[in-house]
Amino acid sequence: MKERMLYMRREPASSAAIIYLLVAGLALLPTRWLGELFYPARENYAYMLGLGAVRLILFFLLALLARQMGIRGVWLPAKGERRSALLYSLPAVLIAVNNFPLVALIRGTADVTDAFGVLLFAVECIGVGLFEEAAFRAIIFPFVLGKTGTGRRGRVIAVLVSSAMFGALHLVNLLSGFNAGVFLQIGYSFLIGCMLAVCMFRGAGALYCAFVHALFNFGGNLVTAARGLGFGSFADIWCWEEVVLTAVVGAAAVVYFVWSLLAARSAAADRFAVLPPAGEDPPAEGPESVGGQK
Repeated sequence: MKERMLYMRREPASSAAIIYLLVAGLALLPTRWLGELFYPARENYAYMLGLGAVRLILFFLLALLARQMGIRGVWLPAKGERRSALLYSLPAVLIAVNNFPLVALIRGTADVTDAFGVLLFAVECIGVGLFEEAAFRAIIFPFVLGKTGTGRRGRVIAVLVSSAMFGALHLVNLLSGFNAGVFLQIGYSFLIGCMLAVCMFRGAGALYCAFVHALFNFGGNLVTAARGLGFGSFADIWCWEEVVLTAVVGAAAVVYFVWSLLAARSAAADRFAVLPPAGEDPPAEGPESVGGQK
């Protein structure tokens, strides 16, 4: 840890709040102007390219910030544990795939009609996924764990708090006008944040979380009118088969990820949790020691 950054470790809760405010400010930066340099006559192209490119730039800035703060071990699984970490986190990929309009695509009631636009949309999803996972799973989550500890009680609190912060970030979308759909977005962002925080705790790494995040966003907006890449009505996408499939997969996911969080050993998270410097008292956890289990 660099000497000039030690104060960030001594006050992990305050540091998490500071980073959160920074991320909220970065999320409000204008992005479309960059896309309009290349596609001034295509509004959806300009939006997707601009948002994706700016978020990619911000991702590298956050990665540099994480390095300067001494945060390590957050991007990839540790050597020797990669297979198990990714195996435990594999159900997150299934959740992301389920967010595609699978039934409608198979039936032909929804389809993609703009192949090049899909490429630009992929840039958007990758940029957003990397930026948000760098902020919340690679930086904020380790700081929150530094306050709560990595024992069973502490890890649950850290997952819930960091995910609530992630969901609340989407309130900035109300600045462009009131839309009740924003509150739905906050809800599922909280749930996805919980899932990805569990993946982080199991040691999957923030880059894996970014991949899942990007895949989830890609599938959920592939044929929506907002991107203009294809066709498919709400009724076509959310037919009863899709609703039942999503409900079953969602219920199974809740059970699995709750079990996965509670049953996990804290070794992977202990490597990246921003705990107080050596010689300072760690957060109290009652009957559980920090970094241990009952």
